[in-house]
Amino acid sequence: MRALGVCGSPRAGGNTELILGVVMSELRALGAEIEVVNVCRMDVRPCTSCRTCVETGRCSIDDDMTRVIAPKLLSADVLVVASPVYFNNVSACTKAFIDRTWCLRGRLRDKVGGGVVVGRGYGLELALAAIHSFMLKHEMVLCHRGVSCRAYEAGEALSDARAVSDARRLARRLYEVASALRSEER
Repeated sequence: MRALGVCGSPRAGGNTELILGVVMSELRALGAEIEVVNVCRMDVRPCTSCRTCVETGRCSIDDDMTRVIAPKLLSADVLVVASPVYFNNVSACTKAFIDRTWCLRGRLRDKVGGGVVVGRGYGLELALAAIHSFMLKHEMVLCHRGVSCRAYEAGEALSDARAVSDARRLARRLYEVASALRSEER
């Protein structure tokens, strides 16, 4: 089983990376092959709404999204998207990533997905809803409410005991459901 973590935080080693790390470490401990990409440290340009993907099935923008991230998305069984909360929503990096998956419509169906958001407490649910809406638009399988972590100062995420516990539960549920789906395919 392959699990891809997508981090949408520009802060290296920040709270979003920390709590995503809890999810991914738990997935690894369960037996998943994991990988994490940080879309804020990659060349992921915004969608230009050129509609080339509607005509050709491929994005016209040649950047890390098309060359690196899209193939990883397509080969993953599990996808975890993590974002800090900015103005009650996901970060710009996360939103650019989400928008650029339009060219993959129909090809992320039945992948198992989960969301993680980190912030002061305002807008956590709205940001999580944005991630879940993205996953539902792609007809992915949501099987957990997601992780809302209250953190602001460096390293504070790991002090949110509920978020750490939820991160571990999210990982276990993602693994459980992805395993069940894979066994049905056989």
